[in-house]
Amino acid sequence: MRRTISRAAFSAALLLPATAWAGDAGGFGDSGQVAITWDQSLASTYLGTITSGIGQIGAVLPPPSWSMLDAQYTSFANNGGSVTRFGLAPTLDYFVIDNLSLGAQLLFGIATVSPPSGQGAQSTTLTTFGIAPQIGYDVRLGDSFSFWPKAFFAYATTSESNNGPSGAVASIGLFAPLLYHPVRHFYIGLGPDVSTQVGNSSSQSNGNTTTTTYNDKATAFGLMATFGGYFGG
Repeated sequence: MRRTISRAAFSAALLLPATAWAGDAGGFGDSGQVAITWDQSLASTYLGTITSGIGQIGAVLPPPSWSMLDAQYTSFANNGGSVTRFGLAPTLDYFVIDNLSLGAQLLFGIATVSPPSGQGAQSTTLTTFGIAPQIGYDVRLGDSFSFWPKAFFAYATTSESNNGPSGAVASIGLFAPLLYHPVRHFYIGLGPDVSTQVGNSSSQSNGNTTTTTYNDKATAFGLMATFGGYFGG
């Protein structure tokens, strides 16, 4: 009898950690929780080139979808110049009631543009700041999965050094990831991402005169990965 009890206790001790750290989709999304997320674009239809000095700063503003961390170097053939770009976009969400989240993504980007050789133009730096408020709703799909679609509105401004033009972009979009909760307070996911610019303008000041240009708007479709953690609730 004692051996049976001992074996049962030993088995329970082994199973307890596995139970405690099992998938936690059932606990995610409770009122009062705070989620910190890293979203990373994997593929996008957005194609943008960075061109300086021609009053088309709208082309260098961020694509409609931001990644948590974006570091990229681009060079153009035939001594056409190069671009070094770095972007950072952390995301924080708060569940105001069960399953309903309100949050925002802070946007920062910096790009250094080296013009084509032989044109006599100076290198320039473009700095971007912005914010993307968002609203989401988490749908629980069993013990280890949930579906967390989020709609967002993003607004970002960019300024260029050397008295260059400045610009602003506004976009709306939707990111709909399927989340997997491998352990408590952690999740990873993957889902489609779509966004479209509702405004894209650039301004150039010459003395007391400011000229505003309304650039072509961009629409992006892509695939984004996400992972993060949550606490509270």
